[in-house]
Amino acid sequence: MRRRPRSLPPRGAHGPADQNARRPRNGLYLVLDRDLLGGRDAAALLESLLAAGVEWVQYRDKRSADREVAAELGRLGPLCRAAGAKLIVNDRAALAAACVDGVHLGASDMPVVDARRTLGPGKLIGGSVDTVGEALRAAAAGADYLGAGAVFPTATKKDAAVLGLDGLARICRAAKIPVVAIGGIDRTRVAAALAAGASGIAVASAVLRAGDPAAEARLLIEEIGRARRAGGR
Repeated sequence: MRRRPRSLPPRGAHGPADQNARRPRNGLYLVLDRDLLGGRDAAALLESLLAAGVEWVQYRDKRSADREVAAELGRLGPLCRAAGAKLIVNDRAALAAACVDGVHLGASDMPVVDARRTLGPGKLIGGSVDTVGEALRAAAAGADYLGAGAVFPTATKKDAAVLGLDGLARICRAAKIPVVAIGGIDRTRVAAALAAGASGIAVASAVLRAGDPAAEARLLIEEIGRARRAGGR
């Protein structure tokens, strides 16, 4: 019987054991990207989005120092907690350990296995993947959910590899943890992403560049609900 590599945590050493605790119940995962705020106050915008039904938020700020990001999380965290929503920070595992529900890691960020050692079993860890191999490795290393993409071309990350729906479906079939589809998702593509096996969708520009972000978030949640009902989920 082969031994599990020492670098990987034992099976079940992830964060929340319940699959439902590893994904937004209504299927919408909002990426609150500072570059898309356009001068708007993040906390005021988030408050309106939480009122619209947003349950999972990833705060992404690739430019600011840790001190600035920590200060912003200090404003956003109480809003999420009051609404019963999850707040995930992009990349910065040390900040996740201190003040939010978890961290989301890209391919060039800290390895998932190291983040799990930093965060322990109680925090959520998400990993960005675009191949089946990456998905399997991230899950084995302790990720709670995966962000698979870009499913479609996206202006948010113009250099991202495009999976297409077939690539998304392959990852969803292989993964044993929830998979959130990301990249070029809007209301017209929700049903196709869920039909491919995604447990939810992640959006940034579709909401943040909308004329009324809260209204758009509400419409996306409604579209996810319709697609789930039509698919028997």
